[in-house]
Amino acid sequence: MTPVRTRIPQPPAEAAPSLTPAARRLPLGRAVLLVAVTAALLAALAALLLQAGFGASAPWAAVWGAVLGVAAAALPFSMLALRPGSAVVPAGAPAPETARPDVGTVTPRALFLEWAEREWARSRRYGTAAALLLVDVDRYGRLCDARGAGAGAAVLAELLRCTATTLRGADALTRFGDGQMAVFLAQADATGALDVAERIRERAERLDAVYGDRPLRVTVSVGVALLRPTHPSLQALIEDAQDALAAARQAGSNCVRTPPLGDERARRPGSGRDDRRTPRQQPRP
Repeated sequence: MTPVRTRIPQPPAEAAPSLTPAARRLPLGRAVLLVAVTAALLAALAALLLQAGFGASAPWAAVWGAVLGVAAAALPFSMLALRPGSAVVPAGAPAPETARPDVGTVTPRALFLEWAEREWARSRRYGTAAALLLVDVDRYGRLCDARGAGAGAAVLAELLRCTATTLRGADALTRFGDGQMAVFLAQADATGALDVAERIRERAERLDAVYGDRPLRVTVSVGVALLRPTHPSLQALIEDAQDALAAARQAGSNCVRTPPLGDERARRPGSGRDDRRTPRQQPRP
C-alpha cells in the first residue's frame, strides 16, 4: 500500500522583485549601439585634433581618428566585460538557500536541520502540511553492550539505507543520534506521515543485517509530529516528535505514536530538550 498524501496546490506566483542598481545589466544590443556611437564621436574629435594640431591631411586624420576613437570607446567596456561578474540578486533577498538533499541519500545532520528549517518556514508561510519522524532502534544500548558498538552502527546504517531509497524528492533523512534517525516529510498530511512511519517500522522488523556472520534482529519505535500553527519554531516540532517517541516506548516499543493529546502548553523556542525516556509532564495549574 502506497503512502496517502494530499496534493498541495502551488502558491500563487509572486511579483518579480526589483533589482539593486549594482545588479542591473544593459542588453547586448544597447551596449553595442552605445559603443558604436561613442566610438564615432571620439573618432570625429580625434580627427579634428589631429588635423588642427599636427597638420595631418584629412584622409590620414580620419583614419587615425577612427582608430583612436574605437580604442578609447572599447577600453572601458572591455574592462567591464572582463571583470568577474556576480549573480543577479533581488534587492533585500535572503542568503542563497541551502541545497536540497539528494534523493536516496543520508543527509548530514547540520545540513538536514538547515534544510528542515527552511521547509518549516515555507510550510508556515503557505499553510502547507509537513511532518517530522523520529525513529529509534529499540534497546539500542543493550544491543551495543551485547554485540559491540559495530553491531549497533551496522543496524542503523542498514536501516538508513533501506529508508533512504523509499523517500520522495521533497523528503530528507539523517542520523539524528545514537541509534536514532530523523525523517522530514514535506507536504505530507497526517495519513501520509503515519503511513510512512508504519512502513519504516515494518521494514525494520524484516531488516536483513549481518554483523560478525550473525544476523541482527531489531525493532524500532517511531514518533510522528505534524506541523501545527502552535509550533513557533522547528525546535518545537522536534520536541513534539520526542514526546511522541517517548510515548511509543511507554506503549511497549515497536509501534508508532503521535504526541500525547491536550499538550497545548506555551513553548520556548530553542529549548534544546532531548528527553528520550518520558514525555514532558503537564504543567500544574
